[in-house]
Amino acid sequence: MQQRLQRPKVALWTRERIDSLTTIEVRQLHANALRLGEPEIAELCDVVLGSRRGRKAAPARPAKAKAKAPAVPGLRRPA
Repeated sequence: MQQRLQRPKVALWTRERIDSLTTIEVRQLHANALRLGEPEIAELCDVVLGSRRGRKAAPARPAKAKAKAPAVPGLRRPA
């Protein structure tokens, strides 16, 4: 029976690849790496998350004003 050689999981996760994930995905990858005993991957996640903490959040978009409903002839608004 042939044994299949497995690449280390660390080789699959580069800093560039982790950096392309959203912050939520990086946090999930970090938790999974710790749970599965992959400290190298967890460390890469820590580096990426640490570099993101210094960034400012994107400014919130201003709320759009709600348009009034068109007037309907014969319909009164409650006072």
